[in-house]
Amino acid sequence: MESNFDAGQTEQVLSPWVTLVTRRVQFPESPQVQEFHSLKLADYAAVLAVTTDGRIPLVRQYRPAQQRFTLELPSGLLDPAEEPALAAARELWEETGWRSAAPLEPLGCLLPDSGRLENHIWGFWAEQVSPDTANSWQAEPGLEILCVSPRELQALILDGRFDHALHVAVIGLALTRGLFSFGPAAN
Repeated sequence: MESNFDAGQTEQVLSPWVTLVTRRVQFPESPQVQEFHSLKLADYAAVLAVTTDGRIPLVRQYRPAQQRFTLELPSGLLDPAEEPALAAARELWEETGWRSAAPLEPLGCLLPDSGRLENHIWGFWAEQVSPDTANSWQAEPGLEILCVSPRELQALILDGRFDHALHVAVIGLALTRGLFSFGPAAN
């Protein structure tokens, strides 16, 4: 049973992408009001896509927060009032130049960090993706596309080179739903 512990909140806009939220909470067992902080961020979508030849497109880009290059699924922030599936399809095209002939299949909506972040990640599955030759596409500056086999993706996860936890979670959702496999078990 949920209870209302709300004793008010304030918001401080830090940038167009981040708002610091200070919530005052009073728990029934405590006479004092406590302050908790979280960050309000835009939701984002990530897509596990498989090309017509069975490879998975990944993007490699420099992430200032980590001070290094990372490997990730095609992903990005939702624009205001944008549907998650449309954002996922848009990001797949913007980052790789590829599209799926079929609608993207939703894998689920996850909380990136329920204690500190107020946003969601929307995971999607796309198969039989191929280059969109009808539209002019240019790679985003600083973004490199890599296509790997399912086995190579598994190795990248296991050795820590693909370490974006939320994107590993999206892959886990696809595995759990039976949509994706790394292939037959190695002997």
